[in-house]
Amino acid sequence: MQDTSKVKQPEQVPGHKVAKSLNKFSGQPDSYVNKTNYIFGKTLGAGTFGVVRQARQLSSQEDVAVKILLKNALKGNDVQLQMLYDELSILQRLHHPNIVAFKDWFESRDKFYIVTQLATGGELFDRIIKKGKFTEVDAVNIMVQLLDAVKYIHSQNIVHRDLKPENVLYLDPSDESQLVIADFGIAKELKSNDDLIFKGAGSLGYVAPEVLTKEGHGKPCDIWSLGVITYTLLSGYSPFIAESVEGFLEECTRSRYPVQFHKPYWDSISDEAKDFILKALTIDPEERPSAEELMNDPWITSKHINTTNILPDVKKGFTLRKKLRDAIEIVKLNNRIKKLRNLYLSDESDSDLEENKIKSTVDELQSSLRALSLTPTNTAGNLSPEQRELKSALTRNTFAQIVNAATQNKGRLNDSGDNKDK
Repeated sequence: MQDTSKVKQPEQVPGHKVAKSLNKFSGQPDSYVNKTNYIFGKTLGAGTFGVVRQARQLSSQEDVAVKILLKNALKGNDVQLQMLYDELSILQRLHHPNIVAFKDWFESRDKFYIVTQLATGGELFDRIIKKGKFTEVDAVNIMVQLLDAVKYIHSQNIVHRDLKPENVLYLDPSDESQLVIADFGIAKELKSNDDLIFKGAGSLGYVAPEVLTKEGHGKPCDIWSLGVITYTLLSGYSPFIAESVEGFLEECTRSRYPVQFHKPYWDSISDEAKDFILKALTIDPEERPSAEELMNDPWITSKHINTTNILPDVKKGFTLRKKLRDAIEIVKLNNRIKKLRNLYLSDESDSDLEENKIKSTVDELQSSLRALSLTPTNTAGNLSPEQRELKSALTRNTFAQIVNAATQNKGRLNDSGDNKDK
């Protein structure tokens, strides 16, 4: 049974008596009348349980983002339903300039609607690449905003658990735009300052080691993610390339430090920046500094930060990172082969054939990766950027093949995200 006691129920928009009467007659929830306060626009994104759409809130004439979740997709899944109510409860509590603002929520018979501030300035890395210049000063300005937001979140005994560049957005396209942290879908509220969470969640590559073990995790896991973001900001590529939990844990514990600063890509980066990263990436969560402590770190407070333009090197690394980001989808598709078969392949023989094609492609990729990363002198942690790029290119190639196999049968896919309310 879900705990909804902390979720503030939506306030119904005034007026619309006819709509309220029709809703009552059709069996719609009372809050469904709030939908009349929105004009829906383009789809901004899609996920397993629904879509995110842009909308105009008529009462304020403000453009907003609306996450629309399908109840059918959540039905019978108590964990996912509880995550929805947790997200609502958390968003309603948080009020900070660097956290996406909650606006409203309502429901229909078939869907949940969560309305938040609309960020139109783009993702963090996309904006950086479009700049003509990027320095450590710019990186510090970014980290100050993120640290302040995390400090606030943690003061509310809330852990985000999924901090990564894709969840850091600019509010608008202007050069002065502030950043906001978005997507609190797997955030958790702690019962006390030192409370721990024992169910793992997050994005491999940004998630802290303790999240992947059974020892429990808390606020320090967000600090680790900030360390990975900082590393990637200054180099353009991720410090970790492992594709499994076991590989990642081995990768970040095999040496004295969990990350390497590869030459020549890090030659122009200050020692203060590297020290900041290593502090955030302290393996032992109990030894890891808090967001408040990192805000007083010399790299953050120094008035003599390196002003060298590092954008050319960041762009090189970013090309690699983009390929890796695209390739993450292969893992999701590999895990969902069975589900895809049931969704869009009706003939059993065709289904088996298609699954075998996909599985064969995945096996081929894994074989290539093993050949690349298990060479005695080229273990995963010691790959040069060029070897990393080869690895990501292999992954991306396989991803493209799987997508091609799936889209050949796209007519049989259930596009439930755009179903109309009944």
